[in-house]
Amino acid sequence: TSFWFVGQTLAEEDLAKQLANPIASLISVPFQGNYDTKIGPAEKGDRLTINLQPVVPIPLSDEWNMISRTILPITYQDSIRAGSGEPFGLGDTTQSLFFSQPEVGPSGIIWGAGPVFMAPAGTDPLLSSGKWGAGPTAVMLKAPTAAIF
Repeated sequence: TSFWFVGQTLAEEDLAKQLANPIASLISVPFQGNYDTKIGPAEKGDRLTINLQPVVPIPLSDEWNMISRTILPITYQDSIRAGSGEPFGLGDTTQSLFFSQPEVGPSGIIWGAGPVFMAPAGTDPLLSSGKWGAGPTAVMLKAPTAAIF
């Protein structure tokens, strides 16, 4: 079986290799779910957070890609603090931009680096820090010798 992706046919093995590479030239929209229980001062609170994490590569030249990775949390909380109710909505958004070379070097090292920004985009004050943030971010991994991305 093969998959049709961005104008080319990829074998399942090739697709699996690209999915394992966090800075591959592959658009993906992973979801991450987190459930916390017994939280808050009285340890009676619960929180469910689903993070939408779209990853979009943007070719800048033959030698450089920019990979955009956004983390958008959707959160439901219950009884975290007395009188807090059950807020539901968006949390603060984190935007990372990784600049990376599209080809794996002879050493098998894959890397990317760039800025990360946090925006207080929460739809409820109980789901947001209310603060802006910025700083550096980086990713690096060694590809197995058999895996060429």
